[in-house]
Amino acid sequence: MKKLKILMIGWEYPPKITGGLGIATHGIAKALGELGHKIVLIMPRISGEEPRDKNVILLGVNSKYLPLTQEELKKFFLETLHLSHFNPYQTRFFITSEEFWRELEEQQQRLQEEFLLETKEIQIEGGYGEKIYFEIQAFAEFVARVASKLNKIDLIHGHDWMTFPAVLYAKHLTGKPIVLHVHATEFDRSGDYPNPYVYNLEKYAFEKADAIITVSNYTKQIIVEKYQIDSEKIYPVYNAMDFQFNVSQEVKKPIRQKIVLFLGRITFQKGPDYFVRAAKKVVEKVQNVKFLMVGTGDMYTRMIEMAADLGLGKFFHYTGFLERSKIEQIFKISDVYVLPSVSEPFGLTVLEALKAGVPVIVSKQSGVSEIIKNAIKVDFWDVDDIANHIINILENEEYKNQLKQKLVEEEIHKISWYDSAQKIEEIYHIVLSKTKTFKESI
Repeated sequence: MKKLKILMIGWEYPPKITGGLGIATHGIAKALGELGHKIVLIMPRISGEEPRDKNVILLGVNSKYLPLTQEELKKFFLETLHLSHFNPYQTRFFITSEEFWRELEEQQQRLQEEFLLETKEIQIEGGYGEKIYFEIQAFAEFVARVASKLNKIDLIHGHDWMTFPAVLYAKHLTGKPIVLHVHATEFDRSGDYPNPYVYNLEKYAFEKADAIITVSNYTKQIIVEKYQIDSEKIYPVYNAMDFQFNVSQEVKKPIRQKIVLFLGRITFQKGPDYFVRAAKKVVEKVQNVKFLMVGTGDMYTRMIEMAADLGLGKFFHYTGFLERSKIEQIFKISDVYVLPSVSEPFGLTVLEALKAGVPVIVSKQSGVSEIIKNAIKVDFWDVDDIANHIINILENEEYKNQLKQKLVEEEIHKISWYDSAQKIEEIYHIVLSKTKTFKESI
């Protein structure tokens, strides 16, 4: 099979990650590189701490070496990066047109002076802050400039909606086919009330894509039903994991209570409120328990308040975001892992918990539930069912050990990024063969 040159566009990458997107982007890029493909992966910015993998070249706006001249880079900063200095939540729409342009000119002058002094002060930050929409547009301009300079790229592969403007712009300039990798849709993140900007961007990009890769059949179905996209160009490819669990290393449990773990972004999508509600029912039957919430997100403070309002304050502990090195220890001291996601495209943490030998209770509304056999599967909204399963695991040691024994039967070792990359490789060649056939017919 011919080895390809891929322009890959991402938004987050290890070690600077907030969820599964960065882990998946790295796993896929690394495995494709090991298969012999050349990957140029562009990110909003790089830290220098990223893993270095065979055949994978990382570029960011702040990279020292770019296929752009100093004049071209300076022009990019002056023309586009002022976008990332505007806050969409400030009341700029109340100022006059003259004031707006005067402020813009002043800001552009400051940028020019900053560029001459220290360009690192005006980089795109990436992430998911209040400037995200403006940074996405500035990033698209940067990617397009780099893409136009790259020779002999075979196709373009973008990860999630933040990269879609960059993907579409690069396609416009290069004429190369595009593959969109959907790790989550706006319906996963926002339920039945999607952000119109994000939804319309996703729908438009899906329509223009030559192929769409989803992380599960669950996500494929959402795209077909909610975005009216032809199922024939959607290819599910499951995620994998790089999580290396050291079974022999002992970790001393710091408390005597049983530990019920929630690990993930504390957002609507992950169902943290259902976890708290289930906890209320558990403590009515079991007092020797501690509920551990690992992660952060826009519902973090609300969950602390909710637990307090329900009289659960003493039963909960919150860690905030933890580095990957700490996650292994957390799994080792946990008695059960619960992921009651409202809509979970995949669920990498479930694979990690299974690998660590922790009994898992996972939402049926998840992609990972398609490929695992021995987790307890529940409806996210059924807090009575979730609570009953937690109670059974905490009170019945024999039942818990039976569940842990069944985890051995899960063929986790067969779920690898190499397998995912091989399937993606096949999709690439399907896309290129269709593109070639189309060009030959006109």
